[in-house]
Amino acid sequence: MQVIIFLLSIALLVILITKLRLHAFLSLLLVSLFMGLASGISPQEVTSTIANGFGGIMGYIGIVVVCGVIIGEVLEVTGGAQKIADSILKAVGKKRSAIATNLTGAVVSIPVFCDSGFVILNPIIKAISRVGKIPYMTLVIALMGGLLTTHAFVPPTPGPLAAAGILGADIGTVLMYGLIVTVPTSICVIIWATSPYIRRRFPEIATLDANDLAREEEFKGVVQNAPSTFLSYMPIVIPIALIVLQAFTKSFIDQETILASTLNFFGTPFIALLIGTGFSFLLPSVLNETVTEHWVSNALQKSANILLITAAGGAFGKVLQLVGVGELLGDFILDAGIPVILVPFMLASVSVIAQGSATVALLSTAAIVQPMLGILGLSPELTVIAIAAGSFTGVHSNGSYFWVVSKLAGFDLKKSYIAVTVTTLIMGASSFATVLAMSFFIS
Repeated sequence: MQVIIFLLSIALLVILITKLRLHAFLSLLLVSLFMGLASGISPQEVTSTIANGFGGIMGYIGIVVVCGVIIGEVLEVTGGAQKIADSILKAVGKKRSAIATNLTGAVVSIPVFCDSGFVILNPIIKAISRVGKIPYMTLVIALMGGLLTTHAFVPPTPGPLAAAGILGADIGTVLMYGLIVTVPTSICVIIWATSPYIRRRFPEIATLDANDLAREEEFKGVVQNAPSTFLSYMPIVIPIALIVLQAFTKSFIDQETILASTLNFFGTPFIALLIGTGFSFLLPSVLNETVTEHWVSNALQKSANILLITAAGGAFGKVLQLVGVGELLGDFILDAGIPVILVPFMLASVSVIAQGSATVALLSTAAIVQPMLGILGLSPELTVIAIAAGSFTGVHSNGSYFWVVSKLAGFDLKKSYIAVTVTTLIMGASSFATVLAMSFFIS
């Protein structure tokens, strides 16, 4: 009966989000209530469990997500993101334009949402296509894939941060695993983007209209007036370095020493991101109320959606724990002989195909898998990465990112499916292969 109620709850969640278009925040809360009450739990215990799950997740990742979004906002508004993109494109060179484009997207999407990243960088890849006589489809695939890869895998991007919070995973370890999986995934995207099939089937060079030329000039103007390249990188590099350093400290340094205590403090994710936020305030030419109040307020509004969905996902996970369905599902999976690492990947990919949002796929899957971790023997950190790999597998026309790429690139539906859906299927397969290989060495 518990399994039947669980399956009905998942079906209800999909219906609420996809058919009734109810926001994921409300959908997760309603399904949490349904799951608890239908399982015979007292109303008082259900409501207290939801409240505890909601608050617990907010306490774990709330500050981290907000600081990460503030950093992205400042980088975007000051032109720091454009400066980073310009530096990578120049360093790698137009002769290796697909590699440069993919790498640029991967770096920019760590602090900046992938939708915004494509808006920022699309005029530049159009110019590269026109000047270098490179098929535009090649560059679109490379950029789209680069942006989406780190958006799913690498904290402090909100999605993997939130999933780590729900699963109780160490953020530093998730970051290192995410960077490892990013490499082969990006290589596969570049091979696909530059394949003879893409180059011969879609040889068209980008055409620039007056609006494109204006946006290209705007990009160049922003870069000229942007902060230095060194300063632009600092809000991203410093928090990541501190978090990774903390992970190494916990493994290789005596925890009783002052050095370990100091490094652990500064590597605490929300401390590291606060430091990164401080460095981001060095980017504007003048630090005034516009920066510290208006820009921060914009970032808080952007982060609210992610935080609320995350907290609701945490509440759903706590109800699943209370009901005890995780143990039943875990035993079933083990008895069926299904490779355990396949479970989070498949759940996330089914979720994103059904409802279109990678963030919702990440968070809802994390909530479902969390009660099973102990029985399945899964590492929380590797589970986050497996979920992330599934969260972008099969992105299609019910997802907002699909239409951002489609409309800005000027592709018809057929081209859009090849540029986005086929590419994300390749990304999902390659990233899961890496996760599967890692699972043999990580307990």
